[in-house]
Amino acid sequence: MEGPSCAKILCMDRKEWTLGPDDAEKRLDRVLRRLLANNTQGAIASALRKGLVKVNGKKADAACLTKQGDILSVAAFLLPASAERSEAQESAAKKPKAALPFPVIFENEHLLFIDKPAGISVHDGPDSVAQVFCDRTNDSLSFVSAPLHRLDKGTSGLLAVSKSAEGARWFCKKIKDREIKKYYWGIVLGRLAAKEEWTDELEINGAKKAARTIATPIKSGAYNGKEISLVLFQIFTGRKRQIREQSAMRGHPILGDKAYGGGVIGGRTGDGGPEKSAGFYLRSMRMEFPDNDLGLPPAIDASEPQDFLAFFK
Repeated sequence: MEGPSCAKILCMDRKEWTLGPDDAEKRLDRVLRRLLANNTQGAIASALRKGLVKVNGKKADAACLTKQGDILSVAAFLLPASAERSEAQESAAKKPKAALPFPVIFENEHLLFIDKPAGISVHDGPDSVAQVFCDRTNDSLSFVSAPLHRLDKGTSGLLAVSKSAEGARWFCKKIKDREIKKYYWGIVLGRLAAKEEWTDELEINGAKKAARTIATPIKSGAYNGKEISLVLFQIFTGRKRQIREQSAMRGHPILGDKAYGGGVIGGRTGDGGPEKSAGFYLRSMRMEFPDNDLGLPPAIDASEPQDFLAFFK
């Protein structure tokens, strides 16, 4: 089918947006990918060539980098119905957002730290942390708040979520460079008598990956006639299931982690009984940060879990 004529392009209805900081310094086609989600990448490239999408009133290439304050103009017929918000929707978007379904530990304009409950997935499924933030509207065309690292579904505690593109870039770089220190509490089976350093090669997606953890005993006790230990873990690598696997390899599986031999604990069950346990006894407790311009303190801590401590009274 032939595209619109020059005359039609000049008089067609257009929608305009002013790009904010979270849409700046990105390829134009990346900004458009979310806004024009009902179009293929090829269709977006075609729209750019035909002048159906303009930046500051001029045709632009897909690879051009956007700037804060740029005026993005898009032919209205390219937009999905969800992109054309009514006045009522615009008014609703300006109202304070509903409270999050998770406790907030720290928040500023760049980053948010929540206390994730055990039994909630971080990235997968309609009830995941990622979906909660994806469903919350913001003023950016291309940026969506999202969790910035992994926690297993059964692990509770401190979880970082992006609130700005700058915050996301900073956090991800510091994690990659191992400049953010991460600490966990876990209850393990058996008695851990002294501080230990664990260095292993774990198989991740068919490849061997180095994993390093320091485990420091805090308290010892007993549960159902078996010795247990409350342990402080510091991880230096962020491998999937790292603490759970390394602990189990040394005969100290996390209590309640039946996948690694930690059994099932009735005290953490859901409505379905012990086999539907909400999680095991592993909790993200603390992150320490290098000097930064984002307004982060030197460290952020989750609250001490009373259900963990109850085993050692």
